[in-house]
Amino acid sequence: MKIKFFISDNELAPTTISAKLIIACLLERGLDVEAINDTQKKLALLKNPDYDMIIFQKKIGRGHTYPDIKHLKGIVKLVFIDDDFLGMDSAHHVQTLNHADLILVGNKQHQGLMGDYVDVPVETFTSILDFHNYPYMGYASKHNNPLIISWQQSLADIYIEDLLSIKDVLIDLHHKYHIHLHLYGWHEGKHYHVPDKRSVIKKALPFATCVSFQPYEGYVKNIVPQIAASDIAIVPYVNRSDRYGKSGFALKRTMLLGVPLVVSNIGVHEELIQDGLNGFIAENEEEWYQKLEDLITHGELRQQFSLQARHVMESKFSYEQCTDIFIQAIHKHIPAFKPS
Repeated sequence: MKIKFFISDNELAPTTISAKLIIACLLERGLDVEAINDTQKKLALLKNPDYDMIIFQKKIGRGHTYPDIKHLKGIVKLVFIDDDFLGMDSAHHVQTLNHADLILVGNKQHQGLMGDYVDVPVETFTSILDFHNYPYMGYASKHNNPLIISWQQSLADIYIEDLLSIKDVLIDLHHKYHIHLHLYGWHEGKHYHVPDKRSVIKKALPFATCVSFQPYEGYVKNIVPQIAASDIAIVPYVNRSDRYGKSGFALKRTMLLGVPLVVSNIGVHEELIQDGLNGFIAENEEEWYQKLEDLITHGELRQQFSLQARHVMESKFSYEQCTDIFIQAIHKHIPAFKPS
């Protein structure tokens, strides 16, 4: 089976990194997959379909949308990786996805919601983990005083509402325990036409340190060791539909590093975190405060979460297991998609 994998030309996006990891895994299994990120090459291939399948990283961009692919239905198999729940109020996006033979999403909550929008099969998959870039850093090797709480996003500027949803909790904990707060992923107005929002954060959380975004190679080299050295990581999200498609790209890697987590109760978090065993799930401000305070004041709990989080990643999300999940999700609906 000859497969083209249309990926974004945006090298800054985590989904592009994820797509490249998937492609590498499929090639290792002997599938005939070619990555295509050049728009003109995509358009040329769409005109002359001498292949059997296209896997699309996204439902947006030239070469990825209904006007460009509508003539291919029934000629080649069309599979979309819908990496978020953004834009599902757009008839254009829904039209594109309804033209697919299969849609892959990152969590079960997203999968369930898609039934209200599309009439094609929807399966879940999990992003491939690059274990070698996220070495475990155990509790005993950390000696921060005060403790460091970290928060990260690939585009932090558009997630300040989520972070500020627990602003009062963080302020109270800082006053009581003098915790340091390190916030990663600020683009400083340089990308995506998104304004620099650091001033908003500095006004609300003046004790916080904002760390600038770095592309993946620099992120792995310079930022990952800083996050690994944190004592606690937080992943707050507001309860809104455009957060439900999160696939846990950064969350899983934080678990690989062994940083104890407190997270909001949205789809993928509830699939990865067993509350009180390998992390905490917080449903409201009171729980955020209580659970963060428990971690701040109990080193043995941080150690437990650290070990258990890494164990979950190693036992359930190995390189081989994640590859199997991806292949099986497609093979279920397109039997010709299988390793050679």
